[in-house]
This record gives sequence, structure tokens and C-alpha cells, in this order.
Amino acid sequence: MMASTKYEGILCHLPILAPRYAEAQMISLIAAERATGAWNWLRDEGLLIVAITSGAFFFTRAIGLVSNYQAERLKRQRAEADPLGHNAIGAYQGALLGAARWGINFTIATVAFVWTLLLLNLPAAAVVPLVSIVGAGLGFGAQQIVGDVLAGIFIISERQFGVGDVVRVGPLVPVGWIEGRVEEVTLRVTKIRTFDGDLVTIANGGLRQTVNLSRDWARVLINIPVSREADLDAAIEMLNRIGHDISHDPEWAPLILEQPVVSGVEDIGAETIELRFAGRTLPAQQWKVAREIRHRIAIEGAP
Repeated sequence: MMASTKYEGILCHLPILAPRYAEAQMISLIAAERATGAWNWLRDEGLLIVAITSGAFFFTRAIGLVSNYQAERLKRQRAEADPLGHNAIGAYQGALLGAARWGINFTIATVAFVWTLLLLNLPAAAVVPLVSIVGAGLGFGAQQIVGDVLAGIFIISERQFGVGDVVRVGPLVPVGWIEGRVEEVTLRVTKIRTFDGDLVTIANGGLRQTVNLSRDWARVLINIPVSREADLDAAIEMLNRIGHDISHDPEWAPLILEQPVVSGVEDIGAETIELRFAGRTLPAQQWKVAREIRHRIAIEGAP
């Protein structure tokens, strides 16, 4: 009698326990299904995303290594072909190499980012606002970058300067004009090593005016003051002799294209008369030749 009463009590609670049991079982099934889906996604799309990012990283590194190797090869060729270093041999190739490296790396990064975004299967409701915000940010913030890249394309296509050229660029705010040797050219920036040893990085969009000092030839110009009491003809003869000697010196002759001579009287002051001493040299060698001429004038004695 007591046993039947016990079973009757259990049977009375079955309608209450059955839905709870079914609900717990349903939750377990949903959790297992989601876990299986997450595992399948990690096994398929997740591994593909890791492969894409890893491949993009290694590709950019490989391109950097190849670019550095080619740059070193150009430097060796320049040193072998021109030991004096007065001509920037391979300057355009060096600039084109830097621009190609930057452009390829940017393309690889963009493709990897877009591919990864597609594999994430983000809902349209989340993607549209994100794309709108990113597009607006790029529209306002990337204007300068786009301008720099376009300027870099024109610099390289027009061959305004290349790696190894000595240039004067500006005017830049607030430093003014910058003069030095070009060390690297990309689509976005140009790196110049000044004669003081500073490495200056300039956005290509800021290069309003450029003066290339490494094209064809350069002119050495020296204004030499002569006392009004001195013999002007003797001073001119002495200066012309110095120009003849340095242009026939085996050490300096390879740098000089036209013998420096006195071109005439440049200025007449109260106590001195300035003579203009002029000649032609190889590109970017006028300062070196001018220093040697001043040195010889000082040894010879001021006219």
C-alpha cells in the first residue's frame, strides 16, 4: 500500500519534470551544435585566416629582402663603375625599386585585410556602419597620403631625382631649404642625408621645388677679393696659373670639365676689387674643387 502511494507521487510530478528535462537537453544540444560549428569554423576559415596573415607577412619580408639585395647590388655597381662617386649611376633604378617595394607591400596588405574581413562573415548590419566610418575617415584623413603618393609617382616617372643624387628641396616649414644626398625614394616619402649627417624624411607632397645638383655638370664660382693697390693683371695671371695647374693635376683633372679662369671683375669696393673665378666640374664636385683652389691661393699668397 505504501509502495503504490510512493509511485503515485512520482507519477504526479512527471508533467513538471518532463519539460525541464527536455529544456536542459535542448540547451545541451544547442551548445554542442555551436561548439561543433565553432570548431569547424576554426578548422576551415580560422586556419585560412592564419595562413593569409602569415603569408602576407612572409611575402612582405621576402620583398624587403629582395629589395635590399637589389639596392646593395646597385651600390656595388655604382662604386665599380664610378669610384670617384661623382655621378649617381643607377639613381632612377634605385628610386623605382623603392617605389615598387612600397606599392607591392601596400597591395599585399590590402588584399590580406579584405580577404580576412570576408572570411569573418560579419553581418551586414555591423559591416555597413563600420565601412561608412572607415570610408569617411579615409576620405578626410587620407587626402594627404593620396597627394603624397601621386607626387611620388610624378617624381619617379619624370625622373626629377633618384637615389644618390645631390638635391636641394624646399622651402619647407619651418626649416626652409634642405640640401643633401638622396638615400631612399618611395611613393610616399623621400629620405635625404644632409651634409651635416642628419637623415631628413620628407613627404613627397611637400616637395614644391627641387634642385638637382647631380645632372650633367656643375659650375665652380669663387669671388676673390684683391686689394686696390695690388697689380690687377698680375693677380689675374696668378689665378689663371692656379686654374691651369689644378686642371692638369692627375688627382684633380678627372673632376674638372673646364679649366677655371678669371672671367672678369665682379665688384668694385672701397678697398678691394672682387674677381670672379669660374670653371666647370663634374656634378656635386664643385665644392671640393673650390676648396682646393682656395687652398692653393692661400699657399700662393693673397693677390
